[in-house]
Amino acid sequence: MLTRALRLLAAALAWSVAMPALASSDTADAGSVFRSRCAACHTFGQGVKVGPDLKGVTTRRQRPWLIDFIRSSSQAIRRGDPLAVALFRQFNHERMPDWSDLSPRQIEGILDYFAADGPTQKAPDDRNANTATAGEIEMGRWLFEGKIRFTSGAQSCISCHTIRADEGARGGTFGPDLTGTYSKYQDKALSDLFRRQFSIHVVEAPGRQLFTPVESFDLKAYMRRAGGLPIPAQMPGSSETGVPRVTARSLPAKPVVR
Repeated sequence: MLTRALRLLAAALAWSVAMPALASSDTADAGSVFRSRCAACHTFGQGVKVGPDLKGVTTRRQRPWLIDFIRSSSQAIRRGDPLAVALFRQFNHERMPDWSDLSPRQIEGILDYFAADGPTQKAPDDRNANTATAGEIEMGRWLFEGKIRFTSGAQSCISCHTIRADEGARGGTFGPDLTGTYSKYQDKALSDLFRRQFSIHVVEAPGRQLFTPVESFDLKAYMRRAGGLPIPAQMPGSSETGVPRVTARSLPAKPVVR
């Protein structure tokens, strides 16, 4: 009984501290939502955990029912919905927390992610940094230095941290020197660290993760290069200096204020 109570308390704390929300029905942020809200109690294709396995849930249940249940399982149980009551009894009267902060359209994005087997797909930041192109490394440098704004609106890394790369030591002194961070954490641990960073420094988009998965990978690749590891072969279409091709993603979403 104590173990069950501690498990529920831990899950509740995780939801209250780290609850990224989707901005639209797009599934771009659904992976981080799955990891922060769902993975504590559910697997995707790995069997029952605290709650049911979510693989195939969009074919087992009707979408309107799923949206209603996800937004407030407590209300569904109180009004005697047969499926909701059956799940409540099957899983030892452990009720899923209500997600009333998400709109039906936002939940649609999560369900689309499940329908596409999103949790089984490798996220961009799950790539090993040694697979990065010169262009991706340079994009990481641009993000670090604030030449391109983060999607979340967060301040550039260099405003608080120093990194010693080819151009020498430069940056802020409020936070630690990040030159050896990649060597300290390596790939998976550094990606996990980035994923756990939420709205501490985010002003324009509170509740969103600090970096998108692509931004996380680019930063990780740059930090790997700054730590003295070799630069990969040049990206096709890049300039001789390794500056990435100009794409829609590479253009600043907003003017950079210096």
